[in-house]
Amino acid sequence: GGGFAGVTVAMELARRCAGTLPVHVTLVSDRNFFLFTPMLAEAATGAVETRHVLHPIRPLASATGFEFAEMTVEAIDLARRRIAVKHHRAPVRQETRYDRLVLALGASPNTAIAPGAAEHALTFKAAGDAIVIRNRVIDLFEAAALTDDPWQRRRLLTFVVVGAGHAGTELTAALEELTRGILLRHYPTIPPSDVRLVLVGSGILPQTATNLAAYAKAQLEARGIEIETARAARVTADGLAFADGRFLESRCVIWTAGNRVSPVVAALPVPKAKDGRILVNDFFEVEGLPGVYALGDNAAQTDAHTGSLYVATAQVALRQARALARNLEAELTGHPRRPFRFKLLGEMVPLSRRTAVADLMGVKLRGFPAWFLWKTIYMLKLPTLATRVRVVILGGGFAGVTGGA
Repeated sequence: GGGFAGVTVAMELARRCAGTLPVHVTLVSDRNFFLFTPMLAEAATGAVETRHVLHPIRPLASATGFEFAEMTVEAIDLARRRIAVKHHRAPVRQETRYDRLVLALGASPNTAIAPGAAEHALTFKAAGDAIVIRNRVIDLFEAAALTDDPWQRRRLLTFVVVGAGHAGTELTAALEELTRGILLRHYPTIPPSDVRLVLVGSGILPQTATNLAAYAKAQLEARGIEIETARAARVTADGLAFADGRFLESRCVIWTAGNRVSPVVAALPVPKAKDGRILVNDFFEVEGLPGVYALGDNAAQTDAHTGSLYVATAQVALRQARALARNLEAELTGHPRRPFRFKLLGEMVPLSRRTAVADLMGVKLRGFPAWFLWKTIYMLKLPTLATRVRVVILGGGFAGVTGGA
């Protein structure tokens, strides 16, 4: 897996063992780039160029000493300690052996929640999704500019996001800025009242502090974004049907609700949580399988303090990855391992238009200070200095400070 968890484990373990232990670390991923997901909403709306949230994995491999294989994992044989992999241009798949296996295959949008979502809704998880969403929005504006029928225009310009967690809330706010703050200036024949944005979810930011979630909700509503709490029941080519029987006409329904593990993980005969994630202990071990570990979005690990499962976020995945790399080194050198304990350092949710909500170690911020803090922290978390410079100079990294688009 080549997400936050997989890339970080590979880098940290290779770096720790370089020159001291005869360890060969191989990262297998079907993508040869790492996606910086915290800025995906900005990439979807063009605030940051898509290429600036992507980083090639091979330079990271060269710098830290792990091997990279661009292949798709098709099956895992836990009994024989083999994984079946295949490159998309190769005619046949091949097997490779492992001594220790780290499962960090992430998750994909759970479009199975509602009939028709897989066929008719756009998803918001990958770099390609960001490009598809931006192109769809622009295409719909172009179509709306060509019609004199107000009803047809409103149907074309109704944008629906299903799922009011971090991803859905960030994307909806970014879409509002793109459509009303930028595109309307270039389509003078389209009345602003024809643009409609609807965020569908039982509650805004359910895992965020109540007062910050309330502020986010107030911000979205003040910008004219509709909050719909009815359950999404079905997606069609014409829009979204709710469980209460109502139907919302839309040519752009974006699905961010829920996650599901990869088919490879789903097929593994291992203990799993209700949502399909692999159950692991405090050392990321899979029960009954020595040398097999799981972390990130495809793992279910219990917080020893609360008794609940850790939420699948980039912050959790990064900390898990560093802890697992440290423990793997300890295993190899005969030193004691340390159980993983996660303490939330804080969370930040950007709301576009130079506003955000943030909770850092109990200190709650909102508005411009929260947005500036979010921007600064995540700019520093980009993989390389070159990427940070490109985002600031070419991608509008702090354009919002001076009012740029």
